[in-house]
Amino acid sequence: MRKITSKLITLSLVATTLLSGATSSETKLTDFLKSRYSSNPNIKELKIDVVDSATIPNSKNMWKGIKLNLSGQFNKAGKYVPFSENQIFFTDGENFTDSLTALDGTDWKTLFVPKPELKHYSATHLIHGNLNAKHKILIFSDPLCPYCQRSIPPLLDYVKKYPKTFAVFYYHLPLERIHPAAVQLTKLMYMAQIRGDKDAIGTAYHTPVSSKETSDEKILEAFNRATGLKYTMADLNSPLATRALLKDKEVASELEVRGTPTVYLDGVKTGGEFYKSIEIVDNK
Repeated sequence: MRKITSKLITLSLVATTLLSGATSSETKLTDFLKSRYSSNPNIKELKIDVVDSATIPNSKNMWKGIKLNLSGQFNKAGKYVPFSENQIFFTDGENFTDSLTALDGTDWKTLFVPKPELKHYSATHLIHGNLNAKHKILIFSDPLCPYCQRSIPPLLDYVKKYPKTFAVFYYHLPLERIHPAAVQLTKLMYMAQIRGDKDAIGTAYHTPVSSKETSDEKILEAFNRATGLKYTMADLNSPLATRALLKDKEVASELEVRGTPTVYLDGVKTGGEFYKSIEIVDNK
């Protein structure tokens, strides 16, 4: 999986740190973090908010997981830039750690992994299958990501044959810093999507273009060659596609998608050739 490089500040923590006082776990933790980092000259206007909290199931109510949003201004190369990121910590009221794992291997950070909601399975993102199909597959992908190129086309080729079994919802997530050409290529894929040329979503992964290409003309020519379409520069520069990509990026941020490909089956992250093990209902 290719991860998105974060521009946000990362606050590193020691494994376990002593807390003190008699207030709630959330308050003690946020007060400690504010005190710890307020003296850092590279950070200003630090704000820490509790997003969510949950008791660790096997800890007899001693340990609690707390999801915090840390925001403010961070000094980057002499200029303060805004940052905002969610981080997860665990505390028993006296100590805290940024990682907690059960002896059976369960990573308790999974308690806070956002899951797709009904609103994310919209008709505007449906590229294959029926809305009422038995299984819903949700994809975040970059067509120039090597991992996506190996896994997404065969997935799409398989599941589109079974519209009663699979409904496929596609979100465009070009990793611009790694594959700058993916932004323009993705815009063309979106235009194909809304025009009903949905098979072009899969064939666009075979576009013969460098991920570093900056020429719009070369990207357009390569896309048309791969898909057999005859799109124009006007299509490439459509404001509809630009707005759609921004919205897809917002959804990725909401679900804390950190890299591509990210694939969900019925709301749960999955991978590999999971689709081949699912019972097909189309012929029943």
